[in-house]
Amino acid sequence: MPTCVECGAAVSSLYTEYSKGNIRLTYCEHCNKLADKYVEHDFVIIFVDMILHKKPVYRHLLFNRLPYRDLGIDPNVYKLGILLILFDVYIKWFKLEQEVTMINSGFAQHALVFQYLYILFLCIIEFLSFHFGVRLIISLWYGGRYAILKYNYITTTLIISSFGKMLLILMVIWDYTELEHSWLLVNFIVFTSNIEALSVFLDAGYFPTTLVIVFGIMCRILMQIAFTGITGDSVLVNMASM
Repeated sequence: MPTCVECGAAVSSLYTEYSKGNIRLTYCEHCNKLADKYVEHDFVIIFVDMILHKKPVYRHLLFNRLPYRDLGIDPNVYKLGILLILFDVYIKWFKLEQEVTMINSGFAQHALVFQYLYILFLCIIEFLSFHFGVRLIISLWYGGRYAILKYNYITTTLIISSFGKMLLILMVIWDYTELEHSWLLVNFIVFTSNIEALSVFLDAGYFPTTLVIVFGIMCRILMQIAFTGITGDSVLVNMASM
């Protein structure tokens, strides 16, 4: 059922369509505000509000924008998840190139195809372990609170709120060497937006959702250390903390 982006209450509809292209937005009966103002907003405004971590924009994206699905992930969200993994591969490979210029590493002696596939596999493991960790702690913590807990929407929430990684596309415009600290900023944006979006989906406070995200990050770090430790390259072990 559609949701008011301002207060989170259920509404019968988001708008009334009188003719093609002629609509009237619905007001929420609980808060007397527009149920979903983003219906008439373009993507630029939506993206800016995502950067500003506004709850209404995440209610719009999670409850009103995407079609309801019992299982699976929306194809567009699925494509975004793949894109985010490829961004991670790019970042790790770039930082690895900086490391091997200072450290004599056997990994650098492998073919470029091997290096790319290795880092790609590492990023996929990180992605899956993070999402598994978040799903696990939510099932243990919130499992009895909801009659039906849509785990596919948890994954959707995490993927959408990780949009901040796409800000690294600015590296194509500016000099790479001047953006070393921007990775920390991007990671912080992703961390806080994950918390904001998950708090919207679970209708929970910031403290419990922060613990959930931190638990997922810990699972990801443990898998990083395990994977790079098994493969046995000191440069890659250091890269696991990126």
